[in-house]
Amino acid sequence: MRFAHLSDSHLGSRQFGLLERETDFYDVFAKNIDKIIEKDVDFVIHSGDLFDNNRPSTEALLAFQKALLRLNEAKIPIYAIAGNHDSILRKGALPPQVLFKDIGLKLISDKNPAYNEGPVLICGVRYVPSSQSRALKNAYDQLSKLADKYLKSILVSHQGIDKWMHEDTHEIELSEMPKNFDYYAMGHVHNYVEEDFGKGKLVYPGSMEIWRTSESNENYRENGKGFVVVDLSYDKPQVERVKIDLPREFYKEIIDYNKFDERLAIIKEEIESLDNKPLLDLTVAGGDFDSAEVYEVINDAIGDSVLNLRPSFKPDKVLDEEKLIDTTKILDPRALLQKRVNEKYQNDDVNKLSVDLLDNLSIGRIDDAQFISDRFYSQHYYNEEEARELNNAQINESDSLDDYLDKNLDDKEDSQNESKQMRFDDL
Repeated sequence: MRFAHLSDSHLGSRQFGLLERETDFYDVFAKNIDKIIEKDVDFVIHSGDLFDNNRPSTEALLAFQKALLRLNEAKIPIYAIAGNHDSILRKGALPPQVLFKDIGLKLISDKNPAYNEGPVLICGVRYVPSSQSRALKNAYDQLSKLADKYLKSILVSHQGIDKWMHEDTHEIELSEMPKNFDYYAMGHVHNYVEEDFGKGKLVYPGSMEIWRTSESNENYRENGKGFVVVDLSYDKPQVERVKIDLPREFYKEIIDYNKFDERLAIIKEEIESLDNKPLLDLTVAGGDFDSAEVYEVINDAIGDSVLNLRPSFKPDKVLDEEKLIDTTKILDPRALLQKRVNEKYQNDDVNKLSVDLLDNLSIGRIDDAQFISDRFYSQHYYNEEEARELNNAQINESDSLDDYLDKNLDDKEDSQNESKQMRFDDL
């Protein structure tokens, strides 16, 4: 049995506010779907951030609908979870993926955490913020028990694991992941990762496009962007990396001012040979120059040949000042916030809460931040009986996973769905 695993397509992303970049994301997604159909796989797994936000545009919704209808025509089912970008945490809210359940999308959610595809268990957990890590671990434990009953099992999850995240930005540690799955279909990390873990393989296929300029890195140059095809017919899954060409190049160039004219001419020649206008991050360093004058020269030479030009200038006086800065201290808002909160509270849970609130408030998700705060308060500061009453009153698609799963594992009244979809209480 073979399946395709992809993630982090971020449909609707308008990088740098450019309509062309939004179109690039749609085009790359369509190319991935074309290649998946060509590979003739048995099913597809998308492990989160299908959309760039939880209120996707009409264009983003249509881009996925076209892809889903093409998969339906090829008789290839697709399973998906919500990631941090397209989740809605507040009470009663549903992720945009639910719009497509009636036309073929099999959504892995709190209500329907498990499906089977023949002898293979496909189960998973939507994105869970770090302040609710206890709920995430409990959900993993429940799914791990379920996996023991199957010949082959796949865990689908959109979480940052400590080994592949910046310090203190992860939601779970590698040592806390269950060990008895054959394949871990991960999302959230935008670099490509493939590693032996548990009974089989743990894979982050990475983002489909360069979502941030920092992703134009060594990992990208070595592994490209795309998806993986996984063959479960072996004792340990065999993973094939499938690279998809991107519509335009990302250039990151540093020019020594002493060789400015020579190097700029070379860059101009390279750029003008491309089919599509690239994006260019250009730094001019060293020497004594006027930044405004140098910018005018660059813009006149290549401004019309690039889609987006992001220049920076570091003459000698700036370089001398940078040498005085302690580069071991990272001026990252999340790190600074955690440091301050830790000094006051000395509590890891409160630290995680502060970061979750920052992440949501910084992009205007006020209701989600409120939900996270209420949930944290109910879990940590109410007495047990009051917390249980509050949690039971809020059970829905966006509730904390441990509350939902605990309830449903004990609830024997629901009947099994006629499709291959399963609820925990069916088992």
